Amino acid sequence: MKKILFPTDFSATSLNAFVYALHLAKNIDAEIITLHVYEYPIGLSVDNDDFLMENYNVGDWGAFENFKSEVPKLREIAEREGMTHVPVSHMMERGIAVDGIVNTAANEQADIIIMGTKGATGLKEIFLGTITEKVIKQAKSFVIAVPEGYRFEPIRKILFLAEYEKLEMDLLKKVKDFAVIFKADIHVLEVKKRNDDAIDILMAKWKDTFKSDTISFSFINTDATEDLILEFIDYQKINMAVMSIHHKNLFERLFLFSLSRQMAFHSTIPVLGIPAL
Repeated sequence: MKKILFPTDFSATSLNAFVYALHLAKNIDAEIITLHVYEYPIGLSVDNDDFLMENYNVGDWGAFENFKSEVPKLREIAEREGMTHVPVSHMMERGIAVDGIVNTAANEQADIIIMGTKGATGLKEIFLGTITEKVIKQAKSFVIAVPEGYRFEPIRKILFLAEYEKLEMDLLKKVKDFAVIFKADIHVLEVKKRNDDAIDILMAKWKDTFKSDTISFSFINTDATEDLILEFIDYQKINMAVMSIHHKNLFERLFLFSLSRQMAFHSTIPVLGIPAL
């Protein structure tokens, strides 16, 4: 059985991502491990700490009480979605959010990490895009960043933005491994700012390398990157986009939320973060 790690601060954004995690777990026959990471408070007595660590594997009374009061919300969501049959277990860890998520994913051998993508108002930890980005950069698991308000759709079409570099071919192979789990198609899209015969040759090479897979290749000749990518997403009915740390500038421009534009990329579809090579 596959494992999904779901880091949560119990905010509305995070709870919406839990709905996504439940449906995804049902689709791929996976179990969910929820994780809340909290900072260790100063001044906690040793006796209380020892008792909690022995009995609950946590280290702070206040944090534990908050945790206990919030966990039933997850059960209520599972009941509302008709997903009580999905195996869900809960963990609470002391430490820094990114380290706790990455280490727990490694220790539990999680296949996928699912996170919400907007700031939090929950218990203690703040799950902003910066945390999501750091998790993508450090984790060995796939990371799915779920936009606030997004409702689950089965993963059928995945967008991969390419410049046809060697590193990207290796990344595409990882995306292919992910797509196989969901029997999804991959759409490789290049944004061309000029005619370039060398790029055309590389595209032909990629097509030959992946000719036996359900991967299509397209390009857009334009400088209007964001708008046309969004149009491509709508036209092709894309419901997941791939981002890697290799796509740093594009990641920042399209994934993190923008206060100046309502068509921010994060509000459209989930983003798949690729494990570091």
